[in-house]
Amino acid sequence: MRPMIRFENIQKRFGNELVLKGVNLTINEGEFVAVIGASGGGKTTLIRTVNGFVVPSAGNVYVNEQRVDYANLGNLRQLRKNVGMIYQLFNLVERTSAMHNVLTGTLGSKDKALDIILSAIGYFSKSDRKKAMEILDFVGLKDKAGARVDMISGGQKQRVAIARALMQDPTVLLADEPIANLDPKTSQRILDLLHKVNQERNITVVTVIHHFHMVKDYFSRVIAMKDGQVAFDGDPLLLEKQEALESIYGGQFEEELAVAA
Repeated sequence: MRPMIRFENIQKRFGNELVLKGVNLTINEGEFVAVIGASGGGKTTLIRTVNGFVVPSAGNVYVNEQRVDYANLGNLRQLRKNVGMIYQLFNLVERTSAMHNVLTGTLGSKDKALDIILSAIGYFSKSDRKKAMEILDFVGLKDKAGARVDMISGGQKQRVAIARALMQDPTVLLADEPIANLDPKTSQRILDLLHKVNQERNITVVTVIHHFHMVKDYFSRVIAMKDGQVAFDGDPLLLEKQEALESIYGGQFEEELAVAA
């Protein structure tokens, strides 16, 4: 299997706090991976080094076998064309349509200055609109293309956010707690969709998730972070025993499991 993301001795310091403490990890092309752990364990900080939203204090990150050069704006721009991001709070423009939000996913992939300007003022090509409609159909929202985002449900908003990320044709999709604000049934639908994205589009998907009871149903590989280090990397079925989970979540075990229930 070909490495898609590689973390090489990654450290990250915020002030006097060392949040990532020498993480070494490889995620292969086409994998569907969950990242779990107690709050403050370094989960989100780690995945945000992949698209340059967090710059490591030491170490190197490689995406598609290319080292991420955080000081090179051109390198970062190219990187972000290939790495899509899904957020807990959707990060959509609420007062515009689902279609318009999906079309904004093309902005990072434009190379010509005129294309960038036209897209920024709301002019998108026929080919972009056709592609956006096809992706909305893929995520099950073709009938909501013209609906304002502030008039649709939370689950539908997350589908729009996934569709927006797919517009840039990513090779990697990072999902930072994409079901944290959704009910259990809707959460299952979003994980079903992310799995579909992984399987049908061969996109490497890395998902930060609290809901451990869903992890074992969807993911064949789970990475657990604790105190800025990898505490576990393997089959989630090996974590079913309470002692194993307590070793990862520590004093937050009951609190985290209550959130996930």
